[in-house]
Amino acid sequence: MCGILGMVGKRWHAQAGQALSSIASRGPDAQTVLAMGEALFAHTRLAVIDLAGGQQPMQTADGRYTIVFNGEIYNAPDLRRELQSNGESFRTDHSDTEVLLLGFRAWGEALLEKLDGMFAFAIWDARTGELFAARDALVDQLHHNKSSV
Repeated sequence: MCGILGMVGKRWHAQAGQALSSIASRGPDAQTVLAMGEALFAHTRLAVIDLAGGQQPMQTADGRYTIVFNGEIYNAPDLRRELQSNGESFRTDHSDTEVLLLGFRAWGEALLEKLDGMFAFAIWDARTGELFAARDALVDQLHHNKSSV
């Protein structure tokens, strides 16, 4: 399973190397750091899906949106087809990361209602300086069930 790191605020950027080394074992295939002004994203990759095209952090072609993602989107092929039918063009063959990225660009936060999978991701909007982060609901459901027992 991959490891993701996101920092907003340049004062934290100096600590990125130490933070990344603490999650290095989660992604032995690659480590990438991308600084984007106030934001910094890093990713340790365990290459499972789209071995050649799934490198992260991943950006839209115009550079506006950048994502780091960990997990798997089970319905990514269906979402890809829906996005393609709406005119989206993909640069990868079958990366669920790119489906999330272009899905967020197309649907915004409504993307979450469409997702089936286990995931944690963060998306940086370089134009507005806003960070959007989400995780699947399973963690919340497990916590809720445990506290109500």
